[in-house]
Amino acid sequence: MLLTCSSPGRKVKSLTISRAEAEQRAKQRWRYWRLLLSDIGISYSDLHQMDEDDVAEANAALDLYLKQQTKRHK
Repeated sequence: MLLTCSSPGRKVKSLTISRAEAEQRAKQRWRYWRLLLSDIGISYSDLHQMDEDDVAEANAALDLYLKQQTKRHK
């Protein structure tokens, strides 16, 4: 994974993390990635505006939604 950092008037600096580190970071941040990757329409920008309580509530709501969908398809 290649990450780039830049600021006005400065060269772009590339930071490469290993696949193992990327996986570890994804696991640590799963509560955020889960919302972003779901089909409920939360964007990366939305996540930045949410506090930890909002993230917890959104994950709980997603759990409820998935349970309802499972029951509906039985």
